[in-house]
Amino acid sequence: MNASQMNVDEILFQSGLRINNSLSDPLILNAVSLMGYNQEKLLEGQNLLDEATTLVETQKREYGEVDAAQQVFDNQRTNAHKVYMAVLAISKIAFKGDVQAISTLDLTGRRASTFSGWLNQTRSFYRAILANEAWKTELAKYGQTEAMLTGELAMIDAVATASENKKKEMGDAQNATQERDEKMEELAEWVTDYEVIARIALADKPQLLEKLGIVVKG
Repeated sequence: MNASQMNVDEILFQSGLRINNSLSDPLILNAVSLMGYNQEKLLEGQNLLDEATTLVETQKREYGEVDAAQQVFDNQRTNAHKVYMAVLAISKIAFKGDVQAISTLDLTGRRASTFSGWLNQTRSFYRAILANEAWKTELAKYGQTEAMLTGELAMIDAVATASENKKKEMGDAQNATQERDEKMEELAEWVTDYEVIARIALADKPQLLEKLGIVVKG
């Protein structure tokens, strides 16, 4: 079995053919048992196959969780940024001429392009307002109450949490991929060794080799 030219699903399928059909066919089992691959030995291969299958499923599930975490992060950041930009626009009007507010709240500067920059910029904006009674009073005139501002800061914090969760899920997925690859390599090596034995043990029974998914030339 040339595992290097197969994808994960093909390796599992071909391994299953060789192992399961060897265990279920008495003629094959008897022939390979004489060369050291008795039922106990074949069950070792079956256990490897089961473990590999489980790890493949785990890896797929982990990347599904990465996609879900990414979607949550994207949605929360989009919503939080939309609200922030609205309050920013209001603040530019409310604090027109207030040099301290313009500078502290970064009302005229460029919006950060990186996530870390965005997080720092938005948090600083809301925290500065909430710590200044005069600014809170002024924004309240435009319908931006302290409760609303506090809730909007909480939205920013939720985005930060979503980002951390996304990184965690990616780490879990990468670990799952490594574990899957290691087990797949172990399985492929076991099956490749067994295929050599099967070809020798069943050299005069090509139809049984075909049953194992082993192509017989000529």
